[in-house]
Amino acid sequence: MDLAPFRRINPCGYAGLAMTQLSDHATPIKFAEVSTRLRAQLVKHLDYAEQTTLTGGID
Repeated sequence: MDLAPFRRINPCGYAGLAMTQLSDHATPIKFAEVSTRLRAQLVKHLDYAEQTTLTGGID
């Protein structure tokens, strides 16, 4: 992804803060795996109860 447009903003209000992307720092990983890991960390650190995620829509 071209991150050049992000150089024109102050991410989170911090002037000069550089944007990056996960693919520059890690081995390739599927979005579903990132989502699962991120959700687990948010649940843990924000003291939330684990939620069930439904996929495939409503029949």
